[in-house]
Amino acid sequence: MNIELSLKILGVLLWLLLTQLMSAGLESESWIVVLLMFSLLFLMSLSRRLLEVPEQVQRRERASMSAAVLLGISFCWMPTPGTALLTLPWLMIRLLSAYDALRECRTQGWLSLSQACVLAARVFPAIGAAWLVAHRANWTPFGFDPLIVLLTAAHFHHAGFTLPLIAGLHGKARSDGLACLACAAVLAGVPLVAAGITCTHFGVVAWMEPLGVSLLVLGSLTVAVLQLRLAWQREQPLSHRMLLGVSGMALMTAMVLALCFGLRHVLPGLALTMPQMWALHGSLNVFGFGLCGLLGWCLMNSVKA
Repeated sequence: MNIELSLKILGVLLWLLLTQLMSAGLESESWIVVLLMFSLLFLMSLSRRLLEVPEQVQRRERASMSAAVLLGISFCWMPTPGTALLTLPWLMIRLLSAYDALRECRTQGWLSLSQACVLAARVFPAIGAAWLVAHRANWTPFGFDPLIVLLTAAHFHHAGFTLPLIAGLHGKARSDGLACLACAAVLAGVPLVAAGITCTHFGVVAWMEPLGVSLLVLGSLTVAVLQLRLAWQREQPLSHRMLLGVSGMALMTAMVLALCFGLRHVLPGLALTMPQMWALHGSLNVFGFGLCGLLGWCLMNSVKA
């Protein structure tokens, strides 16, 4: 048994252990950790088949499973600066990945929107990794509640990873107006949502969060339509079409919930509570959109190869 396979098996066992240790219900804060670790251990590993990166970068990404396992182990204890040491390898790998992506920007020159989206999927998780270090160290940057610190880390590992990656894949496959709109809205929406939450926290620029959420929802709904359009193509095998269809419907549902939550100050009666949001919106994004979407794209690429 090679090292990579052993690490994958260990990752599966660790995720199952964390799921059992944190089985306090979907609306518990621990469910955020379960969703986050699923992305780190499985979705990011699955995405390597879709990222066109140099071989040396691929080797480093394969080592990220070890770092993800260490990070997962850190959740077995209460957060302390000592516990946070287990998260540093993950931060270093994500920073190196972001550096590689930004260096490619300089060598490639002007990027298309689709290329920028795929590169963003390699950059945004580094921001999430920094917030993970803060969470495991029990730090509260800018006076944010520890729950918000954890949700910010999750945001940049989900909306900041799977969403721009799949938007970029659509742009590369079919660079039409719809794909360009999806890429542009996602690229702007992911950082604007984070900036908007920060502005709301400090009580300034109240319109920033609704703007960011609206842009991200627009981009996400467009990606959902692109997934469903791809699922409608009869030349694709039925299994691929079903995965893409589930992915598109899950994302569409999740983002309607996000829009209602983002406009809660204007239309409070439509918004779910925050625990309901990470239980429903988060689960739909991770298992419905992320897992099914990446599997669908990997299967399509394997057929083309």
